[in-house]
Amino acid sequence: MYTSEIRKKNHDRKNVNTTLSHSLYSEIKALAKKLDRPANELIEEGMIHVLNQYKKNNK
Repeated sequence: MYTSEIRKKNHDRKNVNTTLSHSLYSEIKALAKKLDRPANELIEEGMIHVLNQYKKNNK
């Protein structure tokens, strides 16, 4: 079986499909390029931020 050497399989990760605002995604991609980070990392960071905010507000 072929395994990519570029991105190793991480069984803790899940592929998902969703829709996003075109302008919002464009801004994230531009920021990711400026920061030299993958857009996916920034999206995941944002999701963690939202979850932490709701956890903090529900205590």
